[in-house]
Amino acid sequence: MKSFSLGKVFVPVAASITLVYLLLPIAHVILFSFNDAGRNNITWRRFTLDNWQNPCGAPQVCEAFGNSIMVGVVATVVATVLGTMIAIALVRYRFKFRSALSLMLFTPMATPEVVLGAGLASQFLLAGVEKSLVTVILA
Repeated sequence: MKSFSLGKVFVPVAASITLVYLLLPIAHVILFSFNDAGRNNITWRRFTLDNWQNPCGAPQVCEAFGNSIMVGVVATVVATVLGTMIAIALVRYRFKFRSALSLMLFTPMATPEVVLGAGLASQFLLAGVEKSLVTVILA
């Protein structure tokens, strides 16, 4: 007779519910991209393919897409290089503030992105830095 384990049932169910919850906003955006809504895209009006026939027809859509790709590529390359160098330093060398540095490196990972972005935006505004693509990449 096999014993019942709550973990064997609970973990897959909880993981599935979490995955569906995290993917719902993406599904919502995809669904409403086929909505004929004009400027207000909160309520469903009717199905249309007009939004996909000319994606660059709306002002600054392609520019925003290009900026997003550039921010993603530059941030990924810089984070990979810095992360690799810091990881090598933490593993190979023993130094005085090693544990404090590890804690400081973990803090951005534990902080929600919205809170981190709002905090960095307020720091840039307080410092008088002009908002640009560079500040977004730094953030």
